[in-house]
Formats: sequence, C-alpha cells, structure tokens
Amino acid sequence: MKVSILVHNLNRADDLRRCLESVCQQTYRPLELVLLDAGSTDGSLDVIEEYRGRLSNCGIEVQFVSCSPMGVAASRDLAAAHACGDLFTFLDNDACMDSMETIQRVVDKFVSDSRLGIVAFRILDRDNEAIDRSTWVYRRPLVKWASVPFLTFTFAGAGCCIRSDLFSGLGGFWKALRYSREEEDLALGLIHAGYRILYAPDVVIRHFSSPRGRSSVAERRSTELRNGVLVLWRRFPILIAIPAIVARIISMCIKMVFRREGNFSHLFSSVRDAISEWNHSRLTRNSISWISTIRYAVLHFSTAYEGE
Repeated sequence: MKVSILVHNLNRADDLRRCLESVCQQTYRPLELVLLDAGSTDGSLDVIEEYRGRLSNCGIEVQFVSCSPMGVAASRDLAAAHACGDLFTFLDNDACMDSMETIQRVVDKFVSDSRLGIVAFRILDRDNEAIDRSTWVYRRPLVKWASVPFLTFTFAGAGCCIRSDLFSGLGGFWKALRYSREEEDLALGLIHAGYRILYAPDVVIRHFSSPRGRSSVAERRSTELRNGVLVLWRRFPILIAIPAIVARIISMCIKMVFRREGNFSHLFSSVRDAISEWNHSRLTRNSISWISTIRYAVLHFSTAYEGE
C-alpha cells in the first residue's frame, strides 16, 4: 500500500518544521507527502524548501501545492485531489507523529481488516502523556478508554487515516462546512457504506495546538452548532433529523451553562445561519438509511472493546 500524508499550512513555520521532521523519520515506504501552503509569509516556505530536499533524499515523494486560504474541509479535499496513495493520512500542521513506526502500524491495521475504513489516532497534548481533550470526540470516559481500541461513530481530523478509494467514493469532506463537524458528516457516509472506524491507541501523534488563527470560544460554539444542524439535516432521515437537531441545541446549551461560557445569542443565531446557508447555497440532502442510523446509534452508545 502506498500512503499519502496530507498537510495544510498557513503561517506556522515552527509547527510545520516539527511536523515535517516526524514525516522524514517514518520507516514505511512507499510514502508521499502532499503539502499545501496558503500564502505563508512567516518563513514557512523556507522550511518547506529545506524539507523537500530532505524528504526526497529519504525516498519520500513530495508534492507541494500553493493555494489560496480556504476552510479545513476544502483544504483536505484539495490535498487529496493531488495525492495518489492507497491510504490518505490527514495530519494537522501543528501535530507530529510520535514514532518512526506510526505509518507502518496504520498500514498493518488496514491490511488485516478489509472493512476498516478509518483509523483514528490517539492524540496527545503537546509533549506530555495526557490526551488532547479538544480532540476526544467519543462518547466514552477519557480516563478509561484513551488506551483501549474500540469501534466508533466518528473521528478527529487532526490525525487519522482513510482508504483513498472510499474517501473519493464518498465525495471527500463536505465543503459546505468550513470548519467543524466535517468528520461527523464523512463518518456517517462511511458507516452507511458498511465500513468501520477504529480508534487505535497505539497510533500516536502529538498536537502542539497553536493559538494563531484560532477563533474565540463563542465563535467555535456557534460554528459547531451551525454545522451540526446542517449535518443532521443532510444525513439523517427527516423523522430522526428534527428531534436530533433539537437535542443537539439543548445539549450545546447545557454544555455552555456548565462551562460558564454564557451569551447564548451567538448560539441561537447559528441555527438561523444554518437555515440561511441551506437555502442560499441550495444544499441537498444525502440521507443515510434507517439501518445505518441504527448502526450509528449503536456505535454512539456502545461500550464494547474492539473485537467484542
């Protein structure tokens, strides 16, 4: 299997250096890197030029793509369009692989399971052994499950790997979602296609989350709910979508109360934004079946180990 590592960058030279160094150290071949840069002005291009030579000398193919600034979903899709691997490994530019054998471990999992669609990585917070809580998107207690493999209903895009033919067949990430929930949308399509998502704690990356270019808490919550409404309406049967949207709004409100994040005006306006976006952009539904909905729900609330 040929593996493509896909990275998008904008003005994070130091983070990018760490990321590319971890790519350079991988032992697995054949391996290619597809690196997008959206017009960096902070020295990132110098880092890219340095590592293009080093990676090539290590037997790693490199494709560099200059692009305009764009959303996360669109940038990942653009990188995938330039890649030619059997597996697409998506890696944030402020993340790095923890072992020289990271890609090898991923490949071994896909080889041993033909129905495996996505491997979700264990994502640690910087250089300590704690899980990056912002990437723990699973409905399981972190303390108990962080080191245990299990089949799941979603994944974190900061570090994951997907079969390239499956990714293309599903249409990639939904570009209507500039940032947030694009993984949930793709996961629903993948589950509907009969594939599995595995959380693999032995495949580890470190996320040196950078504050540069990141939105405020209120903006993130608003975007999460806006996109969450769009995904539920797009993917679920109507009789499920409506109560699911209501439940998501209530859940988000409760979280904001417990986190003392206040100001619900942004939150409720995001629902109006979702409706406006759906109508203005003439988005269309791509609903999964009732059977797939049940399968998703089972995965959502399952507490089984992988293989049980």
